[in-house]
Amino acid sequence: MTYKTQLRLSDSLSKTLNQNSTIHQSNQMLSRSGRSVGWLGGLVAVVALAMGCSSTDTTMMPTPTPVPDMAMPMYNYTPATINQIDTDPGNGPFGNGVRVVLDRVVAVTKVDKYVNSANQQCRYQIWVQDANCKTPPCGLVVKAIGPMAPSATSTGKDCPAASVSGTLLNTVGKGDNVRVRGRLIVEVDNNPPMTVVEHQLFVESLEILSADLTVNPVVISDQTVFAQFVSHKGVTWNKYEGMSVMLQPTVGNLTVSAISGGGFQTTPGLTDWGNTFDSDYYPAGATTFPMQGVTYRSISGVVSTRHGGEIMPVRNKDFVP
Repeated sequence: MTYKTQLRLSDSLSKTLNQNSTIHQSNQMLSRSGRSVGWLGGLVAVVALAMGCSSTDTTMMPTPTPVPDMAMPMYNYTPATINQIDTDPGNGPFGNGVRVVLDRVVAVTKVDKYVNSANQQCRYQIWVQDANCKTPPCGLVVKAIGPMAPSATSTGKDCPAASVSGTLLNTVGKGDNVRVRGRLIVEVDNNPPMTVVEHQLFVESLEILSADLTVNPVVISDQTVFAQFVSHKGVTWNKYEGMSVMLQPTVGNLTVSAISGGGFQTTPGLTDWGNTFDSDYYPAGATTFPMQGVTYRSISGVVSTRHGGEIMPVRNKDFVP
């Protein structure tokens, strides 16, 4: 029972005691035995009210207001690091269905929204990274289930904004340090060779902490690695899962070699980049970006292992001419 609930119960009990006192005074001419019976009956009524046994009186008592400790999920959470989770194949100690707590991880994206086609749910997701992790992989995606989408053909743009989604991701943003608890789900790419794996944490509680830690992109300059960021191919996606990276060739530039509805490719390496955040990286007023053939000294993004893998630019500043 919380302190607030105890106060409300005490107020109700006090009113009942006052009422009982008035009844007692109005019947003070009764015989000694009658007074004893009246006093005992009043005491029983008071105790019944305090215990919630009287259906008439308890309806007058205010409903206790929930407090944060009452709202916390009643589960045991295993302390974990993101690296422990990302290196679990799904059936280990940090695999499917395990509930974990991540302490002070950093959001490296804003909240994205999409529609789960299997059940028409609006879902919300944000990528977090362990700033103290020295050996990748060091990041993963945190997800929340929101309201139903308007129709079976809806996209994320049709879902309520994260701030009014009613989910636990409604106040978190890029750069926030958070403590998050939730349940793990591990998904393997459906396409051959089925080596790309995504580790998802469905949030059950989230606390925003003081912004003590920051994350800088991991700079990758090896063109051999660029060629390993091809959707559905290899294990390099898994190595950098959920992490903020910057692709910057040692010599020369990145060239936009192809454009698609879901993103673009760059050479050298035919790296796959995704437009996960609904064109947020477009310049103001642009209807397409980047343009095919344009070169950049570097491009930054967060590695997603969803649907075979893609690197996700988050803002226009991620493109450095």
